[in-house]
Amino acid sequence: MPKTNHFARNSLKLTLQAAACLALTTASLSSHALDIVFDYTYDTSSFFDASRKSLMDLAANAFESRLSDNLTAITSGGANSFNLSFFNPADTVNNVTLNNASIAANELRVYVGADDLGSGTLGLGGYGGWSGSGTSTFLNNASSRGQAGALLANETDFGPWGGSISFNSTSNWYFGSGTPVSSGQYDFYSVAVHELGHVLGIGTADSWDTRVSGNNFLLLNNTNVALNPANSHWDYNTQSDVNGVAQEAAMDPDITSGTRKYFTTLDYQGLSAVGWEVTAVPEPETYAMMLLGLGVLGWAGKRRKAA
Repeated sequence: MPKTNHFARNSLKLTLQAAACLALTTASLSSHALDIVFDYTYDTSSFFDASRKSLMDLAANAFESRLSDNLTAITSGGANSFNLSFFNPADTVNNVTLNNASIAANELRVYVGADDLGSGTLGLGGYGGWSGSGTSTFLNNASSRGQAGALLANETDFGPWGGSISFNSTSNWYFGSGTPVSSGQYDFYSVAVHELGHVLGIGTADSWDTRVSGNNFLLLNNTNVALNPANSHWDYNTQSDVNGVAQEAAMDPDITSGTRKYFTTLDYQGLSAVGWEVTAVPEPETYAMMLLGLGVLGWAGKRRKAA
């Protein structure tokens, strides 16, 4: 019995404006059931060195420390075959298919690389698709990873195997772990968090679409939250907070040079809307922010057109 699920991708655009900066620490990474595993097989330009991979791990921890879902394993074997499909992060106009793949329990596998995405885009990210054959039990598990709401006609949950992320190889990046972010540069950590949000279904999953109205709103806690015209992000300049500190939401469509964005209260609520089980325990970097305080730094600049 064959089955196919197409993959989705989304992008983070860029603008320049003034904003607040927060501090990030690499200490006290937590260990939870969810394991975001980065695969650099398609980093053919060697964009990622050890320090950049460490920033990816920091970004992953923002989700691993807050998501408590238990995802079932997908194991190819015998008559059961699971084939991954995703856009090539080093050549985003082409797709990759990996046959007879297996994904461990609680693993989200994310293929990462870099490509020239054009002057208006910093990153592309989205969940992966798949095709397969085998028993109905095997195929239902591949579709849902044990999340019953992912099998409904109008999906209320999401159980991906992972996906892919590409970063713009020509952007002027800031690869530091601390702030302030250098003037005129774009914060790599912030973009990594944003694109992981798309891999996790914000703006991409069918369960997100289930909550979207035709008037560019997402139903969230019985309230309509405004979305951008494509319904793939919060609306431009949407505000939220990180442990009570005001910040523009990480999942709005753009970012400011010289600034850092953390995943905000609203962004985590967006993950809840997709179907993820979000705990109330703050991620480790928020403790660091409370200890180190807040820095405010504005950078003036010319607004660049988003692609």
